[in-house]
Amino acid sequence: MLTTMKRNALHRSLLLAALMGWAAMCHAQRYEVERGRVYFGNELMMHADARSFVDMGMGYAKDQNNVYVNGRVLENVDPSGFRLKVRSGRRGHGRVEEEPAAMRGYFKTNMNVYYGNRKLSAMASSFEELGGGYARDAFDVYYCGEKVKGAMASSFKYMGGGYGQDAFDAYFRGKKIE
Repeated sequence: MLTTMKRNALHRSLLLAALMGWAAMCHAQRYEVERGRVYFGNELMMHADARSFVDMGMGYAKDQNNVYVNGRVLENVDPSGFRLKVRSGRRGHGRVEEEPAAMRGYFKTNMNVYYGNRKLSAMASSFEELGGGYARDAFDVYYCGEKVKGAMASSFKYMGGGYGQDAFDAYFRGKKIE
């Protein structure tokens, strides 16, 4: 049977090993430009242009030719129009919940709309954020990146406090109020 002192030493050793592994993993997941080449961790990014490369944070980067997430090219994304928006919203009972950084907020390019790093089926040309996690395009309403079932985009408005409404129904946090 382990004594309390040995158990505490074992816990400290396990915690130290876990932290060292986490630190090594985090360090390996960075973009670096060195001698005219771009790396994500230890992996050379063959097609990245070092002269125009910009690390945007949260795993995103871009150069004059491409937008990248975690070292991989995001297909069909125009780097000239790509902007990263980060929003933290209020949820729950007046407290702010922290989401993983890459999962916060909407952003759009000339052709696509994203919520965090997930591409939505929304039309970028008509997409607009309404506030409180709500957004819409010409056909659909979204709440935190999910389509709001039954909501009419043409008349939808954000009312504040998690509430939204269209011409016929009211919604709370993206769910229809019966």
